[in-house]
Amino acid sequence: MKIAIDAHSLGTQAGGNETYYRQLIRGLAQDASPNRYTLLHTHPFSLKEIENDPRFELRRIPGNPVLRLSAALPLALRQIQPDIFHCQYIKPLWGSRKTVVTIHDLAHEHFPEFFHPLEVVRMKKLVRWTAKRARHILTVSEFSAADIATRFQLPREKITVAYQAASPDFHPRDKQLCQEHLARNYGVRAPFILYVGRIQARKNLPRLVEAYARVRGQGADVSLVMVGKKDWQSERLLEKIRELGLESGVLFPGFVPFDDLPLFYNAAEAFVFPSFFEGFGLPVIESMASGAPTITSFGSSLEEVAGEGALLIDPAETGSIAAALEKVLGDRELRERLSAAGVRRANQFKRDELARKTLDVYRSLA
Repeated sequence: MKIAIDAHSLGTQAGGNETYYRQLIRGLAQDASPNRYTLLHTHPFSLKEIENDPRFELRRIPGNPVLRLSAALPLALRQIQPDIFHCQYIKPLWGSRKTVVTIHDLAHEHFPEFFHPLEVVRMKKLVRWTAKRARHILTVSEFSAADIATRFQLPREKITVAYQAASPDFHPRDKQLCQEHLARNYGVRAPFILYVGRIQARKNLPRLVEAYARVRGQGADVSLVMVGKKDWQSERLLEKIRELGLESGVLFPGFVPFDDLPLFYNAAEAFVFPSFFEGFGLPVIESMASGAPTITSFGSSLEEVAGEGALLIDPAETGSIAAALEKVLGDRELRERLSAAGVRRANQFKRDELARKTLDVYRSLA
């Protein structure tokens, strides 16, 4: 098969969207099938797994989304003539042949207030339009599959769930060595609470900061470290930190290189992911795989992903988040139980599933 992939998220520090394609492409490279893949990308990126693999061709296209969807992708597909075209969320306006689309979640439908208004208009129109016209939809949780089928009135059999998994780099390590590395290279000193993900409103970070303030008020001598790229409405978070006088306690290392990310999880006293809405929530899997005591939200897909491996909170209640933090920070035995349970839960997600199920979908259409 000839397969073209709209891989414009690669190299963009785009969080889960980029990580999804990195994991998928690694899995496709490990598969022995003689398929040929053309990766249509907009930014420089590196993936050592495909560097010397003749099955993979890289073709750079313009990054402007209007130009990419209306002209660059249709032209490239006309030249490539693939058997299957795979995109995320939105397909080109024409010429896309047999399209497989990955839709991680419909957060823009449920929480439009957390997105730029123009982005909401674009996504509401074009994601629905794409879902109706694609030959098949891939998604990353049963929660998202049910949501897509219901909201877009699609048959459930048109949607395949393919879970992601943590990279093998995420595993328990020597905590003290990790803490020493972070102190030396990032100025991040233990003990600290950790969040990893985009710094944006949907992730419920102002409420996390409020909960952190309560924990500090109860005498907990810990920092709050927020790893990730600042995004839409991040200024609200900064205002909340200033309002509570927490400038010295909340640290922003920014976007952390992949090699160092496992060290943050291992060095933390607890990992907190209080997001309102997720299609999967890969940081939760990474945290559990690393053995970090993990706290996350019930509702959306996070409950499905965390299973028995994390402590669940109500993301709408600051008190719920604060109580969970106090409980975990104050109980070493609980931290150890959560660490062991998280590793067990993370091991249930298999790294070959994403590529294997995606290839099954490609074959069924070709």
